[in-house]
Amino acid sequence: MAKFTVETRSGVKKEIAGKNGVPLMKLIRRAGIEELVAQCGGTCSCATCHVYLTVMPPGAFVPPAGPSENMMLANATDRTFTSRLSCQVRFDDSLDGMHVSIAPENLNSF
Repeated sequence: MAKFTVETRSGVKKEIAGKNGVPLMKLIRRAGIEELVAQCGGTCSCATCHVYLTVMPPGAFVPPAGPSENMMLANATDRTFTSRLSCQVRFDDSLDGMHVSIAPENLNSF
């Protein structure tokens, strides 16, 4: 089974089993990582599920952020080149070995 690693803000790393077609946000929350707030529940109307895609495996493909996601990320004070909303990235087997870091808490995210 394909897996990915999530790093919390405090540096704790947890390996999570992926499931094809499921947003990273749901997989991370189901794994018990509650610091990924996901206030809007995955409707792309906040940025409280902001993550950094820090390590991508060879051959991995994540579609670029769409207009709604870019608009939400524009409010994130810690946006970087690797920033994504985890509700908008669906896991697939090509992401096996990916590393995701939870972005700093952003009070302007919703």
